[in-house]
Amino acid sequence: MKTIADETGGVLVTSLMVGMLLTVLGGLAMSSAWTEMQMGERHKEETSSRMLAESGIEEVIGLFTVPPSSSADVRQIFSTVVFRGSAVAPDVDFNATRPEDDRVLNDRSTGLFRSLGALGSITRFRVYGSPRPDGVCTIEMTAESTEKVQRSISLELGATRIPGLQAAIQTGRAVEGASSNPALKIWAHWGAILLAGDPDLGSSTEFPRRFDHAPVTGFGYGESGGVLEDRWMEAWIGGTPRFDEAGAVVPSNVHSDQDPVPGLPQDPWSYQKFKDLAMRFGTYYVPDREGRLYRNGKMEPSLALTASEVFRSAAAGDDRGLIFVDTLDRQAPSENNLTTLIIESPYIEGVLYANAHLRFTQSGRGQPIAVSSPLIEQVGSPPVRVPVTLTDVAIQGVVHAAGTIYVDGQLRIFGALVAQGGVTGRGVLEVWYNDDLHRGFIQGLPVVFPLKGTWREWGS
Repeated sequence: MKTIADETGGVLVTSLMVGMLLTVLGGLAMSSAWTEMQMGERHKEETSSRMLAESGIEEVIGLFTVPPSSSADVRQIFSTVVFRGSAVAPDVDFNATRPEDDRVLNDRSTGLFRSLGALGSITRFRVYGSPRPDGVCTIEMTAESTEKVQRSISLELGATRIPGLQAAIQTGRAVEGASSNPALKIWAHWGAILLAGDPDLGSSTEFPRRFDHAPVTGFGYGESGGVLEDRWMEAWIGGTPRFDEAGAVVPSNVHSDQDPVPGLPQDPWSYQKFKDLAMRFGTYYVPDREGRLYRNGKMEPSLALTASEVFRSAAAGDDRGLIFVDTLDRQAPSENNLTTLIIESPYIEGVLYANAHLRFTQSGRGQPIAVSSPLIEQVGSPPVRVPVTLTDVAIQGVVHAAGTIYVDGQLRIFGALVAQGGVTGRGVLEVWYNDDLHRGFIQGLPVVFPLKGTWREWGS
């Protein structure tokens, strides 16, 4: 027979067992919560280090376009066009365990990745050849978060490989002008002009001469303070240049009769190459016969845009990138498939590859822009670039037309102009050559880009 004491003891034992069970469960819950919290922190740090490595890769892609202003050895990395190393023996290997490498990578003032210091540090940066035939190199980046969690990323890069433009102005036909005013003056600074045929060059006394010690300024030739001299301007003429004055002496920097021997350089920017680039990196338009433009070839009236609407930049720094305008029939340009685009935008920044005739009419005063001259050699010192400010610039970039370019008024460009159908009009076409173009560095287009399917990630 059970007694009250027996029942009380049973209840007590049961209570103790329940209490112990709850204690164990509570401990397990706390342990699980602690583990989850640690896993969450770990995941957070892994995410942080992954973002840091990704940002490092993006920095590297940008540095191939604009090499760093640090040591010559580091600049050379991003000027290399062929990488032959392997993962075992890389072309470039910076390891932050070495103090000198850590300074190159992470120094707060001069490090390649100084802008990423708030997230952690780059502990290793390697570059070596790509196994793919379309690859330029493999980039391998290891990043460490502030809590010492590391992630590594490797990515293979391909090259855009854009042929360089070697002249400030290049035409495929004779430049049309009038022997009496008003005629179109064609002036170039900091680079050459290549003119096919027998172009009209206006007055011999107003044609710029080349002088090795000419002042490097932002003044145009016709401005107060400007001089008709330039350190780099040479004119290469396919036939015989024509000047207003009878019996004018041809300036020494004008080289005539270049065609057929030795021949003027051909336009290196092909239709299909830039059409493909626009599909991948830029914007693509198809015109109608009235000069309206339709993005991606969607020829709906409600989507029509004017050339000025497409090309216009709000201000300096508003880069439109590569804008490709196709022919009327979307085939290679010929005499029968080019429309005419009227451009009244006061300022344009970008690369305009137009398979059309272009008519520029003066609208506004353009923009002031800060630029640098080509490298100037110095005896006993490294070459330097002179910073200047150009005023009233209408276009910063490249204008490339398959047809004729007509200029009405003043058109100032920093970059280059190519007109396969020649240039005509009345007023002044004045181009300051951007000598980055001769290396194929085109504003708005990447020098290198990630190859699909090559991303790999791992971590400690």
